[in-house]
Amino acid sequence: MLDAIRYEVVRLRSLRSTWVLFATGPVIQFLFALIWATHHDLPVQTRFDNAFAGLFLALAVLPALAVAVAAFGHEYRYRTIITTTLTLRTPSRILGAKAVVVAVFAAASGLALVAATLLANAVGGDGLPGGAVIGQAVVGAIVYTVLGSLVGLGVAAVTRNATVALVALIAFPTVIETLLALARVDPAVIPFASATRLITSGRWTSPLALLVLAATFLVASWLTLRRRDA
Repeated sequence: MLDAIRYEVVRLRSLRSTWVLFATGPVIQFLFALIWATHHDLPVQTRFDNAFAGLFLALAVLPALAVAVAAFGHEYRYRTIITTTLTLRTPSRILGAKAVVVAVFAAASGLALVAATLLANAVGGDGLPGGAVIGQAVVGAIVYTVLGSLVGLGVAAVTRNATVALVALIAFPTVIETLLALARVDPAVIPFASATRLITSGRWTSPLALLVLAATFLVASWLTLRRRDA
C-alpha cells in the first residue's frame, strides 16, 4: 500500500496544476475574508465566522476539490488509468492510495484557508479571534475540505469525466443546496451547508451528511473500478 501511495504522490506533485490550484484557494479565501475584516462595526469573531459562510467557503474550497476530481478525471482523459491499474493491480489499492493522498492534500488546503483568513483579519481588521475560535475553525475547515474532496474523488471515479464531476461539485453546494434550503429541507441533511457549521458553531454532528455522501461515493467508486478496470 505504501508503494501505491508513493505512486500517487509522485503523480500529484508532478502536475503544475496541483500547485496552482493549491495557491488559488487561499487567495480566494483571503479576498472574501478581507471584505469582512473591514467591517469594523461587527465583532471580531463575527467577521471571522462570516468569511466561512456557505457560498464563500464553497468557492474557496473548489480548487482543492478540482485536484481531487483530477485524481481520476485526468486518468480517464489521458488513458493513464490502464497504467495505474497494471501498476497498483487492485481497485482497493487504487482507490485507497488516491483517497489517502487527496485527503492529505485537502487537509493542507483547509489549513491554508484558515491561515489566509487570519492574514486578512490581521491586514484589514483590528484584531484576531481567540485561540479556541481559531482551533475550531482549523478542525472544521480541514474536515469540510477533506470530505468534500473525497466526494469529488468519488464522483470523478463514477462518471469517468472530470468536467461532469467538477460541474456537479459546483452546482450541488451552490444551486441545489440553496433550492433545498428554500424548500425548508432539514438543514442537518444538506451535506455541504451543514458541514460548514462545524467551523463556526463547533457542532460535531454537522458533517455527518457530508460524511455519508463521501462514503457513498467511495463505495460506488470501488464497485465501478472493480467492474470497469480491474
